[in-house]
Amino acid sequence: MKEKAPLIFVSGHRNPDIDSLAAASALAELRRRQGFNAVALCPGVMPARARYLFDKFHCAIPESRNDVYVRVGDVMDTETPVISGKSSLYAAVEMLRKSGCPRLPVVGENGVFLGMLSPLALLSNLLDVGAEGGLAGRAVTTTLRLIAELIQSELPPSQDSDVSRNFLVYVGAMGVESFDAHLPQTGDLVVIVGDRPDIHMRALRRKIRVLIVTGGKPVEPLILSEAERTGVAVLRTHFDSATVIRRLKFSVPVAECVENQTCFSLSAQSRLRVVGAKVLNQPEDVIPVLDAKNRYAGVLLKKHVSAEPPFKMILVDHNEITQSLPGVEELPLVEIVDHHRIGMPATAAPIKFTGDVVGSTCTLVASMFKSSGESLTANLAGLLLGGIISDTLNLASPTTSSLDHKMVEWLEKLSSVKGSDLMKEFSSIASPLAARPADEVIDGDRKSYEDGRFRFALSQVEESNLSLLARRREELELRMRDVMRDENLQFIGLLVTDAVRGNSRLFILGDEAVLEALPYNQIADNVFDLPGVVSRKKQLLPQILAVTAALNRI
Repeated sequence: MKEKAPLIFVSGHRNPDIDSLAAASALAELRRRQGFNAVALCPGVMPARARYLFDKFHCAIPESRNDVYVRVGDVMDTETPVISGKSSLYAAVEMLRKSGCPRLPVVGENGVFLGMLSPLALLSNLLDVGAEGGLAGRAVTTTLRLIAELIQSELPPSQDSDVSRNFLVYVGAMGVESFDAHLPQTGDLVVIVGDRPDIHMRALRRKIRVLIVTGGKPVEPLILSEAERTGVAVLRTHFDSATVIRRLKFSVPVAECVENQTCFSLSAQSRLRVVGAKVLNQPEDVIPVLDAKNRYAGVLLKKHVSAEPPFKMILVDHNEITQSLPGVEELPLVEIVDHHRIGMPATAAPIKFTGDVVGSTCTLVASMFKSSGESLTANLAGLLLGGIISDTLNLASPTTSSLDHKMVEWLEKLSSVKGSDLMKEFSSIASPLAARPADEVIDGDRKSYEDGRFRFALSQVEESNLSLLARRREELELRMRDVMRDENLQFIGLLVTDAVRGNSRLFILGDEAVLEALPYNQIADNVFDLPGVVSRKKQLLPQILAVTAALNRI
């Protein structure tokens, strides 16, 4: 069989914006055309303006995920044979032999997990010499259907052929009188006898449940008539008595062998790295995986714990792991497309890195389509255009480059849409400070950074009415302080940007030394006026890093 290509996640930063989502979606499409199994992700909830853009150009919404941790369900084996609890031990032995597995799962009605069956467990059950159900005992807990199946007999019509009973097995190999004295008076009795009508009739006068006639001999009509009258099932088989006895021991339903079995199991949602040590410490190599309703889902093999992850990762619009989806550190990183500072850790192997000093990641992705000779549909061109217009504030941001202008001109022709019209449509969507709760304002476009002893976060929202910041200050501050506490940050800032007028205000909380060193005019407690500042990346972040670098040297 041809191995399936590994799944490659293409994802922007946490708290995604239009640029990162559009770039991830378009890059995933480009890589798919080039033969890779790529899928775009949306970290968390898609912002309203991004959803508007995707809907406008009829582009598929990226899969929403809160992390990319490898979970048990991502690597478990779902093709391992499963034994029905109603199957006979004989059938189970055959399945174990053909599968080559050290043990197999047993399931009941609706896939409910019953236990695991291994050759050792099966042998232990059969060799339980001290018990009635062992090889040396008479008792066989099974059903009429399984008895008939194992001795290859036709089963007469019966209302209870699937009812499990504790049968007691006797062989009619002695004289009539001795046999009569030997047979108990009551119980679910199974009598095995050859071509002996006298024993047949004597057995039918007792309260037996099953009469097995061996050797393939015919049964006299009188016997069959009496059996029907007394409710005895007559089974004819071509096997001899010794073979029938052996086969009866293997007619036991598998469920009986795993009943009340305690078994180490896993949830498909468990993180593989978290449970890996426990799995490796288990004596068994095959671990069952169950859902919340105790239904069988698959098996995890020990080799899965140390195998290569089933996913790979492409990062767009960021390269710092602290800005990525949780779990990215567990996956091989194969590519980065970004236009920010480089703050990534060293990689174990060479990777493809596309970076440039441009205003939008979508500019880079559009250039990749153009240079590779891959065509852009009108809808995909519109999606990339929206990403550039959003991230460069309609080419008004100081981060805008000549390449941004060239790509906008090209994408406008392909999509038959003007970037300025898209910007107006974005602006018409509800203002963040007027309509969104505090957690969405702060978390919607928040990026985390580290510089020496300082860990901090900077959020940004576009807002035409900067005065709304003062009205929402109290609830915004509560959310910002929660983030500082939960993520152990030294400070956090919210940049509120009026893209039309080209100004911003910075609401910042935390380290007093940082706040005192900021080169901006303070207009209220913790609020600074930033005329001409619209870019977090190119204008605000360098000033913040200059302050932290100076404080780190003290």
